[in-house]
Formats: sequence, structure tokens, C-alpha cells
Amino acid sequence: MSTHPVIVIGAGILGASITYHLAARGADVTLVDAGLPGAGATRHSFGWIGRAPGDLSAAGELRALGRLHWERLAREVPGLDVHWSGALVWGDHFASAATRDGPAAMREPHLTAPPALSEFRPDDGWLNPTRATEALISAAQANGASVRFGTPVTRLVSSRGGVIDGIELGSEKLNASTVVVAAGIGSSALCATAGLELPMVSSPAIMVRLRAPSGIVRGIVANDLFEARQDVDGTVLMPLDYNKESSTEELMQAGEDARRLFGESFTGAQEAALLSAEIGWRPMTADGEPRVGYAGTPGVYVAVAHPGITLASVIGDAAAEEILTRTARDELARYRPT
Repeated sequence: MSTHPVIVIGAGILGASITYHLAARGADVTLVDAGLPGAGATRHSFGWIGRAPGDLSAAGELRALGRLHWERLAREVPGLDVHWSGALVWGDHFASAATRDGPAAMREPHLTAPPALSEFRPDDGWLNPTRATEALISAAQANGASVRFGTPVTRLVSSRGGVIDGIELGSEKLNASTVVVAAGIGSSALCATAGLELPMVSSPAIMVRLRAPSGIVRGIVANDLFEARQDVDGTVLMPLDYNKESSTEELMQAGEDARRLFGESFTGAQEAALLSAEIGWRPMTADGEPRVGYAGTPGVYVAVAHPGITLASVIGDAAAEEILTRTARDELARYRPT
């Protein structure tokens, strides 16, 4: 039976970031997941890194720190590509009336009907969530981290005084000084095996992927009708609200509607083809705020956050320091599981 001082459960973007930051600090860390890296909620993420201008809330400050940490990670992690393309937004939901500017046609020349008023956010960017997760894990392994994929965790286990000191993988147990629960929507059930309550809500969304010629969308475009960005291989991502679609046929219809809207909104996009329309389940706590820190049971550190892409960088750095030094980081103070 092997001993692993720190075990991270969940190989999404958040778990990968925590694992990388632990390994980079010299920790003995093992990352465990039932599937492949980034195969859960991370795969269905839009990948937008940003903060609304004028957002002075605590969550807004954390998002601002997230952007700075992504800049750092892009410099130090091989193969981690962050595209600082900026975001063009308009409409009631996204734009701030106090900071509107234009013209939009200069930012996104393929728009068929550029808005008269829009807001450009030059500090916003995007990344491919799955590739970023893989890059972080590869860098963690280069720093000595171990990985166990295709290995479901059945429960958190304790052997002394109620302190969690490991995890159970079927009939196998891995020992740990700290177990980090970063398993997305599965975090609540895992915490329950240790008698911990982590209230979470069902928060589904649809991610539509289209095949289109490269260069149609330059950065991130978001308005009251749609959001879109285009990856380097030409794939277009369009997140949609979930409207109780309950069959493959209904999902594909939602995807076709998005494809038509994309074709109407951008020149050169009329021949775009639907690749997929899939439901992703976002890890949302009951009040929508992140939950990061040691839980009520000794030995358990919880890390659940939305938007995970923006926040994974700063939470990974702060969580690693808290776990290894037991020194609380101020930016996480309001997000404790307790």
C-alpha cells in the first residue's frame, strides 16, 4: 500500500491547476479521475477568461486575479496557449452602458450587421479548456506528480479519530495527508462519504460546436442573441441556455438553430456544419459562489468554482500554498466551505 501525501480528485481544469501548483512547489501529489483529463464539465466550457468592466465585487476581484495568473501560467507551462483576443460585447446582458465604444466592424469585420454601439474588452481572452488541462497535467508530471486515470473514487476514508487520511478505489486504498476534492458536480457525493455537506445545484448548459472556415470570428463575440468564438483549427463554439432538451433529436435541433444564427450573423459562415450539441453540467454551489478551503472534517480540502476556467489559475496557486503551508490566502477568505 503506497502513501501519497496529497491526493487531488478530479482532472478538470481546476484539479489540474491545483496539481500543477502543488507539484511545482515540490509536493508529492497524485491526481485521480474516473475518466480522462478535461472530460467532464471542462470539456463543455466556453473557455472565456475575463471580468466585466466596473465589476468591483469580491468575485470580480478574484476573476481579475485569475487573468493575471493565466498570464503567468502561459509563460511557465509548455504548450499552454492563452489567446488574448479581446471580447466584443453588446446588448443588455453583456455590455456596460457607461463604457460603450465602437465601431464593431473594425473588431469583427465578418459581422453581417455590426451594432451601432458596442463595448470592446481588450483584456479578455480564451483558451481551449481540454488542451489547457492536458498541458497543466503534463507540466505537473514533469515536476514529479503521479496520475491515476480511469480510476473512480468510491469514498473518502478515515482510520483515526475521524480524520480523512485517504481514498478508496474499489478494494484499493491510497493514503494521504490531505485529500483535495475538485471533482466538479461529483464533489457533493464524495464529500457526503465523509459526512460533509456541500450543497450544489443542477446547472446544465448546451455547448454547440460547428465546423467553419478559419478566421470568421477573430475573438470573443457576445450579445443578447448568441456567444461565439473560433478555435485555431476553425471549430466554432456557441454556448446555449438549456431549455429542457431531453433527447438527441432536441439537442441536434438546438444545434441547428445555433448554426443558422451563426450563418446569418457572419459573412462566410453560411456553409458552417454542425459537429455536436452536448449538455454540460456546471459545478455550481447553491449560492453560485466558489467553495475553496479546508472543510469541517480534518484532512479534506474542497475546491469547487464557477466560472472554473477564469478562476482555476488563481485558485490553483492559492490552494497549493494553503495546503503546503497551512497559511490562509486572503483572496479565498470569503469562499470557505464552512
